Amino acid sequence: MHCLTVTYPAPADAGKFKAYYVATHLPLARQLPGLTSCSFAYPEPLGPAEVPFCIFQAWFADQPAMFAALQSDIGKQVAADVPNYSPLGATLFHFPVGA
Repeated sequence: MHCLTVTYPAPADAGKFKAYYVATHLPLARQLPGLTSCSFAYPEPLGPAEVPFCIFQAWFADQPAMFAALQSDIGKQVAADVPNYSPLGATLFHFPVGA
């Protein structure tokens, strides 16, 4: 299993971010080929450190499946949609799960 994680910085308008993200971006992201599951959350800090405003995680069978999804037409649409709700962008990273 391979996990793609996306974190977002705090937007100027949290309500606008959340409305667009849930209604438009997530349905698009859920169409990624090879996606086995995904989730998102608005994390709360447990201490003084800052946390991302939003975090998204997507699971794929393996790293090649993840890269194929990101390079697909849907993957390109998902990437191109980010500025519509997060003008400050996003941070992406990935890792194998378990072992």
